[in-house]
Amino acid sequence: MKKETVNVVLALVLVVFTSWSMANGQAAQPSKGGAASEGSKWEFTLTPYMWAPTIDSKVTVGGYDAETTTTFSDIWRNLNAAGMLHFEARKEKVGFFLDPMYMKLRADGTFKRRRDPNVPAIPRDLTLTYEQWIVEFGGFYQVGKRPVGQSKRQWMTLDILGGGRYWWVRADLDTSTVINPTRTNQWVDPIIGARFTADLTSKLIFNIRGDIGGFGVGSDFTWNGIAVFGYRFSDRITGLLGYRALYIDYKNGSGGARYEETIHGPIMGLAFVF
Repeated sequence: MKKETVNVVLALVLVVFTSWSMANGQAAQPSKGGAASEGSKWEFTLTPYMWAPTIDSKVTVGGYDAETTTTFSDIWRNLNAAGMLHFEARKEKVGFFLDPMYMKLRADGTFKRRRDPNVPAIPRDLTLTYEQWIVEFGGFYQVGKRPVGQSKRQWMTLDILGGGRYWWVRADLDTSTVINPTRTNQWVDPIIGARFTADLTSKLIFNIRGDIGGFGVGSDFTWNGIAVFGYRFSDRITGLLGYRALYIDYKNGSGGARYEETIHGPIMGLAFVF
């Protein structure tokens, strides 16, 4: 197999055990009339978004370590389909969020398998197809709220949150022979965390979130952090731009392999409040 193809295939296999997902409920919803306005009615936020990450990976298999860095351009070249959407609902101090993400990657190449050293190796086509679902879900509770200065429309708020991330990943390898291995993994990581939101001005919002999880239930350990600035174009539409980093340490019990990933890069989205 060509070196370039090997790098692509390795990068895709590494991604199988990590998240390429986006916001995952990271930012507090940009409520109408203030970042944390309260009322007796439910308020909903729908946010399509994207993430342009770099993936720093370390894989340990059978006592051997392999490290690699995959840029967003590498992922983009092999992307077939992707969909990311964040939904959030709030009523007074409580709320919940749901964040499904889907991605499909495909890489093509060739390989040579030599059974007899006296017979020339025959090149074969090689196609790796990778699919991933990550669904984050959970709830939050507002534990603190203070006005910014003398304003009654600008606030600072603090929420605690908890929930989980469900991971489903599938890799299919088509070798143009009778050997076409398929592998599917799935697990759930419980998560706990907090987020802080502040109205810097009547238009500009700042949000920061952090959470940890895994605890050996799914992955051994995972942490996640994001900082986002938002700009209110209107009471119902807010643009979001920031940076996110996600770390995961996952062990495959059946294969004895360990995958450590740090995924980091800019994130952007557009939030609609109704």
